[in-house]
Amino acid sequence: MGRTLRWKTTSSGESETPTRQTTATTLMDQQLMYRYLQLQSFSQSELHDKFDEIRQARRDWYSTVWWNTTTEEQPQRHPDDNVDDGSGDGIIGPNDMSVYVLKRITQLDKSFDHSQPLDMEQREEMEKYAQQEATLILNHFRAVASPQHQEQEHGATTNNAIDNNDEPNMTLSKEDFTNRLIEMASAIDTKRTLPISLSMLMVGSAVGIVTPVMPFVVEQMGLTAGEYGMVVSAFAVAKVAGNVPSAILVERHGRKPYLVHSLGLLAIGVGGIGLATQLEHLVACRLLTGFGVAALSTAATMTIADISTPLNRASTMAPIMSGFAAGTALGPAIGGILADKLGIPPTFYLVGVSYLGLTAVNRYLLTETKLGPMSYPWQERIKKQDSSSSTPAEVVASVSIAVRDAVGQWAPLMSDSRVKHVVIMNGFYWFALAGAQMTLLPLMLTDPEGLAMSATSVGKVYMGMSLVQVLGNPIVAHFVDQIGKVRGIVTGCALISSSMVALPICWNMEQMGGALFFWALGSTMLSTAPVAHVSDVVDHEKRAQAIALLRTSGDIGFLLGATGTGALADWTGNLDVAMHTSAGLLLSATGWFATRQYLNHKIKQQ
Repeated sequence: MGRTLRWKTTSSGESETPTRQTTATTLMDQQLMYRYLQLQSFSQSELHDKFDEIRQARRDWYSTVWWNTTTEEQPQRHPDDNVDDGSGDGIIGPNDMSVYVLKRITQLDKSFDHSQPLDMEQREEMEKYAQQEATLILNHFRAVASPQHQEQEHGATTNNAIDNNDEPNMTLSKEDFTNRLIEMASAIDTKRTLPISLSMLMVGSAVGIVTPVMPFVVEQMGLTAGEYGMVVSAFAVAKVAGNVPSAILVERHGRKPYLVHSLGLLAIGVGGIGLATQLEHLVACRLLTGFGVAALSTAATMTIADISTPLNRASTMAPIMSGFAAGTALGPAIGGILADKLGIPPTFYLVGVSYLGLTAVNRYLLTETKLGPMSYPWQERIKKQDSSSSTPAEVVASVSIAVRDAVGQWAPLMSDSRVKHVVIMNGFYWFALAGAQMTLLPLMLTDPEGLAMSATSVGKVYMGMSLVQVLGNPIVAHFVDQIGKVRGIVTGCALISSSMVALPICWNMEQMGGALFFWALGSTMLSTAPVAHVSDVVDHEKRAQAIALLRTSGDIGFLLGATGTGALADWTGNLDVAMHTSAGLLLSATGWFATRQYLNHKIKQQ
């Protein structure tokens, strides 16, 4: 590795054919390319610094790698190795990228021993692989690059250039490099978002079918508002308990297994409600459903984080959230009709069976998005030597240790004000959502002394709210990406709390429809902004636990909101008082959050 990076050449001076065939149309996966380039914020300053680092790589290489080659193996430097390597002309070429990628390989390869010198054959194998990887990266830039003859790149000779299928070398300016990366990082990966959007459409439909039916289950069992709050809270308890293990397992085994197998738990939990005859049965079913949703939501969120960047994260989440919202828009109407025509138990049985069908759909449609540890050809010899396997007891013990380690990461994450304030605000949002929208609103709509809506009518109300999310998600997500996630959170919470204040004092259906419209619009903003913000501000290695922390705060809020609001409604005997109390709490939290963000912004400016 102490030589100038070159193709291994034959005696005739022609480049030896690489092991992998690469052409101008062969592209490296963008996730892998971003890992090689170590990009985080995708800001112009970061991209400019990365360009300079790549351009500087060949010059720095000589001062960092001569130490791990023996004197006998050190080749003579090429006469052109002493030139400026293009530092003054503001361009990079294939050899610049190849040396940079080789440096990154030595950092990413966990088996690489920096203390031991490599023989010539090992160095040539690594150098050839780095050249192939560099070609795949640069093919992304071919449309904007300038062709240039091989002997002109940084003043080097043909020995020093990558021969890419007899095509002329390409050179990149800093402007072209930056603009192309911003263009790629801003585009949505529709090839991978569409299958998961379709899956979430079907999941949302199954969820929506249940929504208008649950109040009538409560009525049949004679449950009070407080007892119904316990049923809703059981779901949150399971999610709190399941979030951390789900984050660990999704990181360990990948996203796809939990996008598939979690639906089995949902099938049992939802289908079992049709058999429930008392409060304890309902609580048990909701616990199973909560564990399933914890795994499903963690896997779905991490999938979105994998295939998005800070420049398009909210916009990438929009199709998935729109698919789920479209399902919840269609589901209530279907659920209301099924409950009125078939009865309540058969409706739950049907939804349970539909979840089982979804497991087959997800297995077929979805692809794994988690990048595993970097694997290189020379690592195969080491892997063959390690044939040990873990016993089930060792696996359980390792998961237990991982849970303790994961929870231990939360304290450092909470010491970052950018994470802490959003986590706290998310807890208040879910407190209000569970208490007002999931506990009080269904009871208000079906109250015999009030609106006394049928299952079909309740389904239409929830369908209307979901339609607002379906139609508004792409626009709102783009708006959030433009104004910033923090402002999106403040705006969304303000809309929701104002709607909660207005709903009990509405005099007619038109006024209630207007209040619910702004309620749904605020929920649309909150469906993407908190997760997108946390994903943006933490490192890739900490992202799974940061999202688990965010979801846990939301689930604790969910638990307290459902039980607390239900108990308050029982104690006061008035649903309107409980609704206004939830609204006041969310509005106060929103004011605190907005003030903290404003003060932090001013301090940062100073």
